[in-house]
Amino acid sequence: MAKSSSASDGASSSKSLLFMMLAMTCGFSILLGGALLMTSRVINALGLRAGSDKTTVRTPLGEFRVEKAREVGPGLPVYPAAALVLRGSADAHVPLDDDRPQVMASTYHSNASREFVANWYLEHLSPEFARQDSGPKKLPPALRDSQISDDDIAFVGERGDQVRAVSLATEDTGTKITLLRSFTKPPAPAPAPPSPTQ
Repeated sequence: MAKSSSASDGASSSKSLLFMMLAMTCGFSILLGGALLMTSRVINALGLRAGSDKTTVRTPLGEFRVEKAREVGPGLPVYPAAALVLRGSADAHVPLDDDRPQVMASTYHSNASREFVANWYLEHLSPEFARQDSGPKKLPPALRDSQISDDDIAFVGERGDQVRAVSLATEDTGTKITLLRSFTKPPAPAPAPPSPTQ
């Protein structure tokens, strides 16, 4: 009798050990699967894919673009779905040897319609910017030689010596966005007075 009771105790303890091992294995599998699922969702949310553009990180809150120093624009808000259009070597900076105000320009392209982009800029530019629709433009003297045509929608803002503008032109595949900022050349330093020993 004692033998059969110890055998049944051993069988029940081995069964409970087996069930505990199965429960631990299932729990570990569920935790590992959940971790892999969350990792893949985070990677997809951030847009970190092997073939993606390494200068743009996509997040649920928007896109963040890293620009090199030679690609930095004139400090105006950039439409979120726009891509920077790099200038060729022939379009290098204008020499700074004349007395006219210098204009820095950056060009972006968006697949969105021009009116949609214009509405976005209307919401995201400060009140100093005035919208000028298609037709003759009233541009400040600093931007008279710029690439703004009469067909474009332009937002022009002036503050002190600084003039900034956003120009929106319709293209076959979307909208060309040109961000412009003029700045005056710093005055040339006055020649140093001759020293009394000369």
